[in-house]
Amino acid sequence: MNDTPPPQFDLQKLVNDLLALLRTIDPVTEGVKLAEQGRRTVEALIVALENVGATMDNLNQAASRVNRLLDDVEEPIRRIAGMADQAGSLVGFLPSLASKAMSNLTSKPTAPTAPTAPTGTTSEKSQTA
Repeated sequence: MNDTPPPQFDLQKLVNDLLALLRTIDPVTEGVKLAEQGRRTVEALIVALENVGATMDNLNQAASRVNRLLDDVEEPIRRIAGMADQAGSLVGFLPSLASKAMSNLTSKPTAPTAPTAPTGTTSEKSQTA
């Protein structure tokens, strides 16, 4: 087996390394960095909220414009729809009206009558003679 003794634990070297590591950490600088990062985060959040507010304003304006457009267009569309309904009724009525008009325009045949002999014809004269 290996007969090397375990390494000695140098407490002085370990304390010196820990202090050197702690010297590299500057709490004031880290605090300033942390505060700056927090400020940037809050500013970004404020900008995002302002953008959401602007978007909502734009949507409200668009909705108002659409409502005004519908107010302007709705009544004429209702009138056109009513006219279309009346036109549909008229289209249904026109064929019957046309057939009645055609039947009134065609000449009706007259009923045949029995021929009557005129008075004073030659046949009567020949009988009296």
